[in-house]
Amino acid sequence: MRTRIALIALALMVMSGTTLAEGPVRLVFMGRDGVYESAMRLAISLYKMVKPEVTIEYVGLPWAGLREKIVIELAEGRGTFDLILLDDPWTAEFLPAGLLEPLDGLFAAAGQELSSDFVPSAVALGRWPYPQGTQYALPVVGNVQLFAYRVDLFEKHGLSHPPATWADVVEAAQVIQAREPGVFGNVFRGAPGNDIVTSFLPILWAHGGDVIVDGKSGVDSAEFRAALSVFLALARFAPGDVGVYKAARLREVLLAGNAAMALEVWPAWIPELDDPKVSLVVQKVQLFPHPGQVAKSAPMLGIWLLGIPATSTKKAEAFDFLLYVTSPEIQKVMALHVGNPPTLTSLYRDPELIARYRWYPAQLEALLTGVARPRTAAWSRMEDMLGGFLNEALTGIRSPEDTVRAAHDAITRILAEER
Repeated sequence: MRTRIALIALALMVMSGTTLAEGPVRLVFMGRDGVYESAMRLAISLYKMVKPEVTIEYVGLPWAGLREKIVIELAEGRGTFDLILLDDPWTAEFLPAGLLEPLDGLFAAAGQELSSDFVPSAVALGRWPYPQGTQYALPVVGNVQLFAYRVDLFEKHGLSHPPATWADVVEAAQVIQAREPGVFGNVFRGAPGNDIVTSFLPILWAHGGDVIVDGKSGVDSAEFRAALSVFLALARFAPGDVGVYKAARLREVLLAGNAAMALEVWPAWIPELDDPKVSLVVQKVQLFPHPGQVAKSAPMLGIWLLGIPATSTKKAEAFDFLLYVTSPEIQKVMALHVGNPPTLTSLYRDPELIARYRWYPAQLEALLTGVARPRTAAWSRMEDMLGGFLNEALTGIRSPEDTVRAAHDAITRILAEER
C-alpha cells in the first residue's frame, strides 16, 4: 500500500508543462516486449494519473519482429503509431531518411531544453548526423555490455583481477578450466548473426580494429586477425556447443556456476546473479567494463531510444510523454521497481539505486567508455553476414584466414551497394 501511495505522489509531482489538445487523446506506442515493456507500462500507468485524458496503447514485440514492424510502418507512412522504441543500430537506417520527427522544435514549443544529465554516449545515438547532429530520439534504456568473472575462482587460483587485457582473459580461462572440474574457462554467445557479433566486437575494438574504417571494410587487417585469434583461443575454454549459444543459454551456464567468466552480460538480467532462487553464484560474480588490449576497454552500447514518427498527428502529446518517461523521477522508479537501466548520469550515482544494484558504478563507467556499432543503414545486413562467417570460424567450417577474406569481400560489396 505504501509503495502504491508513493508512486501516485511521484506521478503527480512530475509535470512537463506542455500544453496539450483539449479532450481525450489516444496515443499508440510500439516497443519491445519483456522487461522493457514492463518499464514502459509502469511509466504509462503513472502518466495516466497526471494526464487522465491521455490513453496510451502499448504494443510490445520481440526484437526481430519490432524492427520488421518499424520498417513497414515508417517506410509506408501509415501514421498508426505516435511513439516508437528503437534499438540504437537502427537509428542509422531511420534517422537520415527523415522518418522521425526532429525534437528541437518540440523542445522549443514546450519551453524545455535537452537535459544535460543524459549519459553523453547514450543521447548522442539519437542524433543524425551522429554524434553531433539534430536530436531525433531520446535514450530510455541504458543498456551496455559488462564483463563478468568469478571472484572466488580468481582468488582461489591466485589470478589477479579484474583481468586487464584479453590476453589475461585467455590465460585465466586456461588456468581455471584445467584446475576446476565441471567449470568452463568462459562462456559467450556463439550463435550466427547478432549473437556472435555482439560477443566479438568488444575484442575487436580493444585490438584497435573495427568492421568499417574510413568508409571501407576494416576486416582485412592485422587488428581483425589478432582479435579473431583471441576469440578462437577463448573458444577452446568454452562449452563445446557454444556455437549455438544465445543469451538465454549463456545466462543458464553462468547462473549454474559452470563458467568462470562471461564475455558479456546485460543489465536486464544481471539482478538474477544475486537471486538465490535462480543463482548458484550469489555475490561471487564481479562485473566491470571489458578488458582492453591495444586500445582501452570498449564495451558495446545497446541503448534503446524513443522517437516520434514524422507521420504522427499527435506529436505534442507524444513529446509530453517522452519528457515524462525520461525525467529523473520516472527513470528512477522504473529502475527500482522493474530494473530498467536508466540513461541519466545522476541515477548511476544515486545511493538508493547503488544499494539495490551494486554494479551501477561499473555500468556507468561502461556507458561512458562504450562504443557504438558502425553508423550505417546497412549494419543489419553486415551483422547477419559477419555473424555467419564468424560462426563458421568458431565451428571449424572455415579457417581464420578464409573467414577474413570472405567477410572482407562481403562487407566491401555491401558498402559499394550503399553508395
